[in-house]
Amino acid sequence: MIEIEDYPNVDHWRTVQEFTIEQASLLLAGIDPMDLTINEARNKGHARWKNALGYARGMETSIRRGILTAVVCYGEKTIDAPWDVEIVIIRPTDRTYPISIHHTIITRESLYDWAKKERVRFFAPIREKEPSVITVINSDELIVEESHIKLLPTFNHKSDGLELVEEAITELWSNYDEKNPDTAPTKKQVIDYLRKRGASINMAEAIDLILRPFDLRKKGRPRKNSPTNNHIDN
Repeated sequence: MIEIEDYPNVDHWRTVQEFTIEQASLLLAGIDPMDLTINEARNKGHARWKNALGYARGMETSIRRGILTAVVCYGEKTIDAPWDVEIVIIRPTDRTYPISIHHTIITRESLYDWAKKERVRFFAPIREKEPSVITVINSDELIVEESHIKLLPTFNHKSDGLELVEEAITELWSNYDEKNPDTAPTKKQVIDYLRKRGASINMAEAIDLILRPFDLRKKGRPRKNSPTNNHIDN
């Protein structure tokens, strides 16, 4: 396919399902058959008249070889003078008379199949590129959620201890709310979890100390008040 700027508007041909060889050739060359014939295009020096004639000759030989199917094939029978021509129906393989490009009819479907099979480079209008869509975001509308749990930054260095720290943060401290101390895991919960993950008692206590906020280290998680029985001495 060759894209050109001066491609005519041929929307009126969209519903047409059958063409003469000449009409099909002109359309492939980007020329409206309602405006010009191949001879008229040549006489006016149209830039693509040779392309149209080349398409027509290619279709003729393809019909002869059985590559392009014609609905009805007409030949030009010369009677007396070269300009005295009679149009007669012929078989596509009959070489007694030359095929008439002005009368032989092909279908739109067979034309498409032929162009695809023979890899015909036809002319087409330049396709307009859709403009890029740019989305503007108002910074005032952006909502940034603050994370209460500050995870350790990721570095290239890895160790068993760091992996245990990350696991403890994910499993035990992800729901911690500094405004509600009751959401913090107890020291026993942290140590028991880490011990099950293979940590030694010293490592488990060290990790708990690192992860536990200062205000929770000594006093721990507040105890809930339990009801007491008041005894009255008689």
